[in-house]
Amino acid sequence: MSEKSIMIVNAVLNPNEKEAFTYYSEQSAPLFKEAGAMPIGKHKIAKTIIGSKKLQVVAIMEFPSSESITKVFESEVYKELLPYREKAFLELDVFIGK
Repeated sequence: MSEKSIMIVNAVLNPNEKEAFTYYSEQSAPLFKEAGAMPIGKHKIAKTIIGSKKLQVVAIMEFPSSESITKVFESEVYKELLPYREKAFLELDVFIGK
């Protein structure tokens, strides 16, 4: 049995594409939930202390395994959301942690 994994999302939203962000969020959330995601936290970034990134949001979710995270991003349903994701974010980094 695989051990639980954490998905960490660092994002800078595109202020000119709020509709794309709303659509992407509404459509992707059920995919993550179906994969067993349990939200841990979502935080606005107030200040960068070390580094040069100007992130706006960090979201953290727990999944049953790293494979369950990867399956969402590799699914055909998720791939249909890519044009909206590209519009919605100026920067987006997604990491898997243990």
